[in-house]
Amino acid sequence: MHAVSTQQKTYSGTVLTSVSDIPDSLLSRVSAVAAILLALVTYLHGLGSLHIMGNGDEMVYAQITRATAASGHWLPLVSEMPDMVNTKPPLLFWQGILTTDWGHRWNLVSLRWPSLVWTFLAALLAGLVAWRTTRNNLTAGLLAASLYLGFLSTYRYGRPFLTNPPETFWVFFCFFAMLKWRPFSFSSRLIFPTLIGSIAGFALLTKSFAQLLPIGVALTWWHLSQCRWNWRTFFFYRAPSLAWTATLALGIFSLWFVLDPNPAAIWKEFVVGENIGKMAPSQSNYLLAMLWGRTSIWGFFMGWFLNAGFLAFPLLGTMIRAWQHRSEATQDEKLLWILTISFFLVFCIPTQRSGRYLLEVMPAIAVLMVIHWRRLLPQAFLTTLIAAGVLSTGVAWVSLTLARETSEDIFNWWHWPILIGSIALPVVAFFDRFNLDRYAVPSTLCAYLSLSSFVGIFDGPSGRFSADAIAVAANRVVWVPENFRAAAELERTLLPGARVRGYDIALRHKGPENMAAEDLVLVILPLSEAAPPGAIGSRIELISRHSREQLFELAQGRIQENLFCKQWLLTAQPVENFRP
Repeated sequence: MHAVSTQQKTYSGTVLTSVSDIPDSLLSRVSAVAAILLALVTYLHGLGSLHIMGNGDEMVYAQITRATAASGHWLPLVSEMPDMVNTKPPLLFWQGILTTDWGHRWNLVSLRWPSLVWTFLAALLAGLVAWRTTRNNLTAGLLAASLYLGFLSTYRYGRPFLTNPPETFWVFFCFFAMLKWRPFSFSSRLIFPTLIGSIAGFALLTKSFAQLLPIGVALTWWHLSQCRWNWRTFFFYRAPSLAWTATLALGIFSLWFVLDPNPAAIWKEFVVGENIGKMAPSQSNYLLAMLWGRTSIWGFFMGWFLNAGFLAFPLLGTMIRAWQHRSEATQDEKLLWILTISFFLVFCIPTQRSGRYLLEVMPAIAVLMVIHWRRLLPQAFLTTLIAAGVLSTGVAWVSLTLARETSEDIFNWWHWPILIGSIALPVVAFFDRFNLDRYAVPSTLCAYLSLSSFVGIFDGPSGRFSADAIAVAANRVVWVPENFRAAAELERTLLPGARVRGYDIALRHKGPENMAAEDLVLVILPLSEAAPPGAIGSRIELISRHSREQLFELAQGRIQENLFCKQWLLTAQPVENFRP
């Protein structure tokens, strides 16, 4: 172990002296590798689930990918929603076209597995930066990778078919390369500016040209700090290289305009609508909106902790310790803080401020947490263990209640060992009070795994339509209630071969009014409701939005009627016949 200085912790949680390197013994390495393997299992479990923790944009992107693949052309992008065509650059959609073999292998796993690869590559970069920063401490590198995978934002946005996984990788790759080959990367006038410009170009082609602004601000700040704020040196020796980097990145992004047969549509829908539109004030007073309300800069700052999830208090402790020991910060640590602050400041400018804008620098946050990991108070890790234990216990309670209320065995056999392990791990940690930090990330991952295992019941027979119902729906229009744009796209995986159309979920109990006689419709009824006339098949579905009364009833143990509903596949009939 490369010790910088010595640290000890008392039972009261007092931290003595300064920080030391994370122990790099064989046991520490084995534990860290086990955490990475647990993360891999957690991320793989339920990858093709209908209820994966994610974001509604996934089905929008899936719909564009499917429609574009059906057109037989890479460009222009195609969508069944006229106002949602050029919503993102084509790189994500091309990825989906390739992994689904132009839509011939249309399933959720085919769409999502590349996201998993991008996410673990970003974790690898975080681990390599931490390994370098801690003087080749392998355990520290593995811890940084597992920390990044333990963040709630990584688990939520790092598995679905979204732009975030590849975008995070390419953006952080820019800064990884600069750190890895420092100081040559800063003094280079052609090789590294070209390399960084190419990498940034892929980041832009994944998400938006607007990403160049935070990347450019962070790189500029880095270069200024390296030349000790000598403006003459910066303008004569560093600024031309940065200008070339920006030009090359924008040039790569501009290939979209060059290759697309309708660049005017890209300008109107993507540049003006998707990007410039985010600068439009949500309130009449821009300054008031910045300082007050859900999208204020204060709410945006909380995005750091919401992204960290159960690891929020260790992150808070990291920020406090970093400030207290700022005079001891290494150059790498300073550069990583500059990176995170740059992204935060830049994304304070738009009126639409979201914690998702900070995802690209969460790998840097993981590295910074590793640097101060041994300085944190035990209470910080205790909050993580308690939160993870509470979630796992809650999942276990709901599972047991549901198992008693149903006659059939709806859970997979491995669901119960997962729950036992998820609850036992935080409990064991309480008896090992000197090493609470070892259990923080594994307990967090186990909590995610228990939740994923629970929603897995909707991927079994009770959550899917029968083969007969699928056969009836093939080549027929099926109307599906949706509470988000393109949400009906998910039903294509449940009813392959059907021509799915969406309708307002407010009509979920009766169906739309513009159905043809040969159409089918999905309606949502309470779980205890009898089969309606014309029923072809049914499946159990999870109720995603609850009223205050339903939440109170859930707390009383009334699980079935408030957590589940039934989705019925019916033939088109007069609207009044669908009323429950």
